[in-house]
Amino acid sequence: MFVVTLPSSAAHDPLTFAKRVSEAGADLLEIRGDLTPNVPAFNTPLPLIVSPRNTSASLITNLQPSYIDLELGETTPIPSSATLIRSFHDYEKTPSLQALLELTEQCRSEGADIIKIVTTINAYDDLATLERLHAALPKEQKRIILGMGIRANYNRILSPFRNELTYTYVDEGEAAASGQVALSLYKKTAHCKQPLVFGILGSLNVKSGSPLIQNALFAAHDVDAVFTAFLSDNLDDAMSFIKQTKVQGLSVTTPFKKDILSTLDDLDPLARELQSVNTVVREDGEYKGYNKDEYGIREGYDFIKEGSAVAILGSGGVVPAVIHACKEKGIQEIQVFARSTEARLEIEKKFSIPSFDLSAVLKAKPDVLICAVNADVPLPIPSAKPGAHALDLRYGKATLFLKEAEQKGYQTHDGIPMLLQQALGQFQCFTGITPSSDDSQFLQSLFPMSYGKQ
Repeated sequence: MFVVTLPSSAAHDPLTFAKRVSEAGADLLEIRGDLTPNVPAFNTPLPLIVSPRNTSASLITNLQPSYIDLELGETTPIPSSATLIRSFHDYEKTPSLQALLELTEQCRSEGADIIKIVTTINAYDDLATLERLHAALPKEQKRIILGMGIRANYNRILSPFRNELTYTYVDEGEAAASGQVALSLYKKTAHCKQPLVFGILGSLNVKSGSPLIQNALFAAHDVDAVFTAFLSDNLDDAMSFIKQTKVQGLSVTTPFKKDILSTLDDLDPLARELQSVNTVVREDGEYKGYNKDEYGIREGYDFIKEGSAVAILGSGGVVPAVIHACKEKGIQEIQVFARSTEARLEIEKKFSIPSFDLSAVLKAKPDVLICAVNADVPLPIPSAKPGAHALDLRYGKATLFLKEAEQKGYQTHDGIPMLLQQALGQFQCFTGITPSSDDSQFLQSLFPMSYGKQ
């Protein structure tokens, strides 16, 4: 069952909030004493959980909840009709497995109908500890075992398949704990029973549309799978957990497209040629890398083939795929402009194309100017020749690059077409299902281009 917590912003009108989250598909409404201590009785459309959090017990008396969530050691009168949840929260770390097992025993000894363990995930080994805790508990034990923090997504997305209750939110900004997953995303996994797990692997600050896209595609094709996120500043930490839990596949993004090569068992010919991977699939127990960035660029931007000269800004992991896609489209003149001398010279040697310092792009006259720089910082942009296009492989906002390119006369495009096309290629890798034109149109309805027109 899905639980949404009443935020302090809605404390003045809990009935309206309860109606809204009920219509969105929530099953229970939580009232927390530390967030909204003075909620009066109201004619709720949803059963209530009251979590006093060591504040006044008047919330229980006033609201007559179906569930009461008490911290370990917290004492207050409990109506016989209410289900008792006994909770332990650690907002700094994840204790050892032995310590957590002792805490579950304490919960049971204090009368818990449901035990609730919530810890902070500082590394993927902490997630592994919560996995071991799940496995160590008797199958009949009703539990809520949750991680907090940006690394907890795997634990959170699988919550409906393991936990008695799943804590979620409806609107952005209303999450009651770090790491919660939106109810709208959970609804896309409602068809699942024993799902395979896929996810995106990237840095801690990655904001990606991949979970929405892949979960929507899984649902549309009734694939028993979920797509989560493995965000980390330590590739080895994340990959150790991914292999330990036999994650079925990955979408790989910055900064790991090259670094992940050394952790894989095999590469497909294109990934080996480009030495860049954005897709990983577990095949016969081994992890094989693919590159679907090239497909996304090649299929996402027809206008590239109309020109003869392309200038690429940046030297990161996606640039080899950009170069290959441009060559496949018959572009004769491809130049790379980058701040990193070492990186651009490596690209120059590998692909036999000229490279220059980033500032030199001001003298270029490309038909297509492609930004492959991750940071949204001011970049040198030459004046546009008639009919020239500027493409930013990022998406989600009007970047500084796109704003200035438009001012200088370019036809502008963001990274949404590439995102959608490479996602369709990944979906085929993940499932063996060939996407249709209906799938492409479906994704376009989810992700209209945020800036520019193709």
